[in-house]
Amino acid sequence: MQVYSLIARRTFFSSQAILPILAFAASAASLLTVAGGIQAFYLWVPYRATGASAVYREAVQMAPFYQFCAWFAGLLLIFPLFTLGASAARLSARRRDDRLATLRLLGASTARLTMMTVLDALAYALIGFVLGVGLYALLIQPLGTLRFQGFPLQARYMALSPKGIGYCALFFLVVATVSSLFGLSKVSISPLGVRQRVSAAPLSRRLLVGALVIFGAAIVLSVLAQSLMQSTAQAGVSYTVLLFIVALILGLPVLLGMVAMDLLGTFVVGLYAKIAVKRTSKPHALLAYRAILESPRAAWRQVSGVAMSTFTVAFLGPIFSIIAQVSRASQDVAQSTLVADMWQGLFLLLSISFVLVAISALLNQSAAIFERSSLYSSLHMMGASRRVLGASRRLVVMGPLVLVSTMSAAAALLLVGPLMGSALSGVSLLYTLGLVLASIVVGVLLVHCALLATAPLLRSVTSKPVSAL
Repeated sequence: MQVYSLIARRTFFSSQAILPILAFAASAASLLTVAGGIQAFYLWVPYRATGASAVYREAVQMAPFYQFCAWFAGLLLIFPLFTLGASAARLSARRRDDRLATLRLLGASTARLTMMTVLDALAYALIGFVLGVGLYALLIQPLGTLRFQGFPLQARYMALSPKGIGYCALFFLVVATVSSLFGLSKVSISPLGVRQRVSAAPLSRRLLVGALVIFGAAIVLSVLAQSLMQSTAQAGVSYTVLLFIVALILGLPVLLGMVAMDLLGTFVVGLYAKIAVKRTSKPHALLAYRAILESPRAAWRQVSGVAMSTFTVAFLGPIFSIIAQVSRASQDVAQSTLVADMWQGLFLLLSISFVLVAISALLNQSAAIFERSSLYSSLHMMGASRRVLGASRRLVVMGPLVLVSTMSAAAALLLVGPLMGSALSGVSLLYTLGLVLASIVVGVLLVHCALLATAPLLRSVTSKPVSAL
């Protein structure tokens, strides 16, 4: 602990600690807001007035469906929350790598270094969570005015009890711990490997096969899901049981699909760079593609948030489109209200998701500059202009971004196709294509803003000699 306190004392209160803490704060506020929203859907309808009017009866009857949607939305946000936690953990310890590597050379065990990195991530996460609680308290005021089935959620229903906040804190710290272990694996490489900044070995092809197997299992589940839904509807089961079955039908393929895309994305990005590097002779392009080939996993992390958000949009797009078409055809007030509420929920889900993507992109760009600071400084001293270095940074991200986003959208459509069956018409596909295109455009703009925001950091790194980094 004495060694950890000596290292942390020089970095914990530095300006480099601001971004990770703010990232953890945003992540904590998002988690608490989602948890508060789920709680609100159990309280927002005054059950004691169930028999007062048809409006109340309709709202009470639909309450389990809204609760399911809230849980499903929270499930979809787990990956962006985890990605943001990993990004914050990587950045929080990036400037301590040299000191940790020196300790490794002096005989410190991998277990001790791992403990130091985890403790550091937990310290940042704890401070960020405290700040996130304050941000959450501010957010529930405007969000509490949102209406579902004609009833406002109300801030008092979104306010979690101290016990609920404690459970969220425990979950948040666990995610931060796991994220730090995944995001800071470089310090556990061999001593000379860390000291010389040698990257980890590329992923095995068996992992690629595993990704394809997982995605194949997700497609099989989607195919089986439609027949299961039809048999369940014909059997006349209760509404609660039907919702549980629908949750399994939608949740499992989505989770398996996201896991498969996370594994497959690394190989797609690496293959893209391997092909592109043979077809270019431009300095900035060679530098960018070599950077991707050096660590395809790191390059994938910089675009994975946008890819997963696009996956979510492509999966939910056909479902919302078909529901909207049915609602317009029936001209039923209750169905129109339901569709409007679902669109409102989708907008909230995507808003939170893209906020997390934006912050994650900012952290990933900052961490990437710190990781390659010696290389940038050396190249600049040898005559490479900042314009060339900046162009290579943009190509590292923008090159594979559209590719993996399109791949994620296509994978999501393959999963949702069997679920929709014959109901998936050309109109639904066009509708979904518009949503996917809008999602990719928003993601590209957010990542571009992150690149612009970290440009001063690149100038700062290249203005210093390698020995000062």
